[in-house]
Amino acid sequence: MIRGVARYLNGEGEVTLAHVVDERAPRGYEMSLRGLLGRRRSGDAEERMSRASREAAEDLLADSRNLLQRDHPGLAIETAVLDGDPNHELMRAAGEAETEIIFISRGTPGAQSTETVSGVVRSWNQKSDGKFDGFVLEDGTEVRFPPPRSEAIRAAIREGSEVEASGVWQGRRVLHAYSITDVQSENRVQAHESPDEQPGERPLGHTARFVVDHALCDVVILAL
Repeated sequence: MIRGVARYLNGEGEVTLAHVVDERAPRGYEMSLRGLLGRRRSGDAEERMSRASREAAEDLLADSRNLLQRDHPGLAIETAVLDGDPNHELMRAAGEAETEIIFISRGTPGAQSTETVSGVVRSWNQKSDGKFDGFVLEDGTEVRFPPPRSEAIRAAIREGSEVEASGVWQGRRVLHAYSITDVQSENRVQAHESPDEQPGERPLGHTARFVVDHALCDVVILAL
């Protein structure tokens, strides 16, 4: 990926290489150990897994920094290891740094199966710029969609409506929706195309798709 990024850079400016340690991985490791050990406590397995993941990420970023620095010695390069949900941590970091362009690989589509949730819409999520990017069901589940689709979705779905939303999980209670259906009227609105529906070249992975839908700057997708 670094070689792909290097082709777009002019040798000057500031670059941050970021890697997100997914918060779900250490928790899954801990749960797996508990199952293998007959539900007995496995000590500090989650902490050790988190530490190992962070150390591996730091090593990867250090190698990437050295490689990019050789190609562009005039660049000011920083590295950052982030913790949490990859999608939202990348967007948060990019916003705080006032990033002008994001480079990201296509990722792997189909890594998550499509899930369907249902419930009554309790409230809408409105961003600081006034745009809507999701809603919350009465059970606390958050359903998200790209802001450009908010007008069509809000025209079809109302607060208090019973809905079904199909998409992929991006956290324990966050669903990134492909489609949303009003149960009573059976009116279905598309949030965006699912990977299986996208024609042409290999579709984007879930994190790349999220970045494309939500980034407030230019995005370059690298086909690796």
